[in-house]
Amino acid sequence: MNTRALVGDSPASGDLHEQQSRPLIKPFTYGGGLGLNLAPIGFSAKRFEAGRTPYQDEDQYRQMREAHQATHALRFDRRDEAIYDIPMTEDATFIGERVVLDTDEHLGLLGKAVSHALFTWLAPRRTILRRSRPLQCWGNRKAALLSAAILDNQMEPTPGLDVLVRNSFDVRTLDAPGHLNMSFLALVLDVSTSNEMDITVKDLLSAGFDPIGFYVCHRDEPADDNVLSRLETLGRVVGVDGSKLQLADFSGDEFVESHEVTLEPRQENIEALVRHYYRKGADRILSGLRKRRLPYGSANGKLAEIRKVLGGVAGRLEAIEIAGMKLTVDRLLERGDKLFPQSVETQRPGFLFGAQGRDSGAYPDPGIKRHGPYKYMQHERNEPVIAVICESRYRGRIDQLAQALRGGIGEDAWRDAMRGRSKPVDNPFQGGLVGKLRLSRVQFEFEEVTDDTPEAYRNAIDRLLSRLPETPDLALVQVRANFRTLRNDRNPYFAAKAAFMTVGVPVQSIQAETADMQVSNLAYMANNLALASYAKLGGTPFVISTRMPATHELVVGLGYTEISEGRFGPKSRFVGITTVFQGDGRYLVWGQTREVEFENYASALLASLKTTIDAVRKENNWQPRDRVRLVFHVYKPLKHVEMDAIRTLVQDLLKGDHEVEFAFLDISRYHEFAVFDPAQQGTTYYSDRRQLLKGIGVPPRGLCLQLDDRNVLLQMIGTKEVKTDEQGLPRPLKLTLHHESDFRDMTYLARQVYSFSYVSWRSYFPAIEPVSISYSRLIAGALGNLRSLPSWNSSVLTAGSLRNRMWFL
Repeated sequence: MNTRALVGDSPASGDLHEQQSRPLIKPFTYGGGLGLNLAPIGFSAKRFEAGRTPYQDEDQYRQMREAHQATHALRFDRRDEAIYDIPMTEDATFIGERVVLDTDEHLGLLGKAVSHALFTWLAPRRTILRRSRPLQCWGNRKAALLSAAILDNQMEPTPGLDVLVRNSFDVRTLDAPGHLNMSFLALVLDVSTSNEMDITVKDLLSAGFDPIGFYVCHRDEPADDNVLSRLETLGRVVGVDGSKLQLADFSGDEFVESHEVTLEPRQENIEALVRHYYRKGADRILSGLRKRRLPYGSANGKLAEIRKVLGGVAGRLEAIEIAGMKLTVDRLLERGDKLFPQSVETQRPGFLFGAQGRDSGAYPDPGIKRHGPYKYMQHERNEPVIAVICESRYRGRIDQLAQALRGGIGEDAWRDAMRGRSKPVDNPFQGGLVGKLRLSRVQFEFEEVTDDTPEAYRNAIDRLLSRLPETPDLALVQVRANFRTLRNDRNPYFAAKAAFMTVGVPVQSIQAETADMQVSNLAYMANNLALASYAKLGGTPFVISTRMPATHELVVGLGYTEISEGRFGPKSRFVGITTVFQGDGRYLVWGQTREVEFENYASALLASLKTTIDAVRKENNWQPRDRVRLVFHVYKPLKHVEMDAIRTLVQDLLKGDHEVEFAFLDISRYHEFAVFDPAQQGTTYYSDRRQLLKGIGVPPRGLCLQLDDRNVLLQMIGTKEVKTDEQGLPRPLKLTLHHESDFRDMTYLARQVYSFSYVSWRSYFPAIEPVSISYSRLIAGALGNLRSLPSWNSSVLTAGSLRNRMWFL
């Protein structure tokens, strides 16, 4: 085994693709087609030698890893319950019995060896941020971004304060497109930036910096292998007493030594220190830093940097042997390569509108404008009374906003807002709730508060409810942006939400700052506000028009949120459960919604399923021998015991009358894959009256690539959905079907997820995730916050008028 070519360079060598390394860099053609951030790895032999040890238990495997981490690559193989090892140094021998293995059958083990080789090479040269899955390191300090921006302004960098390039490497086993019937090993790469803040608070105090209000953290010294230890945040500084810092919202001791801690390496803290150390040149330095950072986030810039890093890494890997085999590292996969994933065609769904629910259209907003909401003649709250709670100092402006909500933005005001524009657009909110959304009459009932305390808001609600002859249909509660920083029990919005919902009234917040918006922006905000309000009033703005399958289908979404008081207050993770079902070929939202603590979500899911299936079976008149399909959209893979419990419950509930199939689909935004489209020239937009391009190099929304039989990448943010030219490359959703699923049509499931992203009633714009996940996350977040209020009782959602209302939008 020879690894000298990998680890023999001087630790002072430069970046992964620098001049000194060029003899080992493999040349790559850059190409220009749709591509992924992964490069196939090949081996020179079909068989190789390894060690094999029978697996006993997890303790045995952990002890082997700890004892041989530096010298061997190890992997547990579930297929034959064995631990395999590959020696990674010249003097290392096989741990287990020597066996000969097929290369194609043990790519996972070889992937471990490749990762080990990468770490062995990088550790002496780079600061390792993370050892595995994925392996991450800082780039060359000679290419530090903040230092370069400071030097550009003829100033000296501050030691310990910088922004560095961060390189990420992972090795994955993937299945080739279906017709090839093979697997292959791929190196997955990413390049981004990372903040460094290695200045003690003691030194900051000596330099005249005030740390009050900042969170501080501590990190142990790096281990022998140059792997940084985890950064531990300790608390927020509220006082300085000599060498000691007093903390609030702390995780350990209330007092810490200033020479043992640093500020958190957050972007706002970087900017604060730049403004402290470089008072006169701070704006120029920070502007230069943003420009230097941009290539590492933009699509084409990131792709170019990844290709450079790949060239350097490929040269190192191809200069060594692993298990007696030479390696080949190909270029990044591009469309047209035989290993490039197969595409799945997706289409934007059509929608249904109008009094009879039969008018169709391609887009929700113009469809409602032309035909009215879906079956609006059947809307039960056609003349709603809407309560408005606002602070006295905002009464006039909130009154104007309420009138805009009721009657829309007038054409005269809109023409004035569009004056001077070369391409004026149509008024998006003509007619308001009455004209556009077809309500007959809207009555507002105002009640003012004199201060912004929860008590004042609750008292105003009591006064309003006591003087009204009937409970209002909806409540608008004025808030301010800074309410978000308040503790739940001191937040007037949560107090008002709990008070109204307790008597069955859904709540819509309106931010005071919104009232001062320019008409050109206010129209779009009010348009979405009216959409959500109409849904909370029990209306159905629009539904998806889709072909009806022969199978009765329920789609169950699970999302979660984490609630805490401050950084280190008690944390609770809440899971929200919502059910989206297919009736008459259309996806609609229905059913009992609730929150539950993470530890108890499995039993709550079963209870919710029982209620839902029972109700839908009766409502849709399921007949014996009808087929039933349950599709689960989840934020985390379900455990085997949970899936078994779901199967048992459903089978018992249906008593053998129906053949049932299941699909368990994990939907994640956090993964290592990225998709690039270098041919995409971007979309024009305007900012401060300047015409700019956004979304350059970003793949189109709806692009769907099937990595293998159970994994799909689905691009949900395309060039049109990107917000600005400085937004980084948006990652696709990764859909993973659990291997125990009965229903395995990934094309159907991916298209369903895509369609579900268009049915949110929070906004007319398509969402970045399916409504099955986003609604359940909203439920979990709202009820998790309300649960911290002593007066709240969530039973009003299971037995009262809110049960089937969209109160959480």
